[in-house]
Amino acid sequence: MRHPNAVSLAKRLLDARIRRLALADAGPQAAGQITAEEIAWAAEILATHLDACLCQGIHPDLSEAVEESLEFALRRERAYEPIPQGARWHGVLVMMEEQDAD
Repeated sequence: MRHPNAVSLAKRLLDARIRRLALADAGPQAAGQITAEEIAWAAEILATHLDACLCQGIHPDLSEAVEESLEFALRRERAYEPIPQGARWHGVLVMMEEQDAD
């Protein structure tokens, strides 16, 4: 179950960003060219990211997270959740230990 604040915050952040895009008429990402499906997918991506950050106690860069979620949604990407830096190092250490065992 996702944190309810993550969903609410994602919707409000996206709404504010889309309104700003509409006012600025910012090229290919203008609000008129973003479909309801893409907005829903961006909200899903952003809420997932915010929920993960809330669970881990990480303070994300909200403007960057909003931009990335919109970019992923506009490209219709279906995979989003970057591997945390700590997990990358853990994977490298496990791989190195396996090589040492050989």
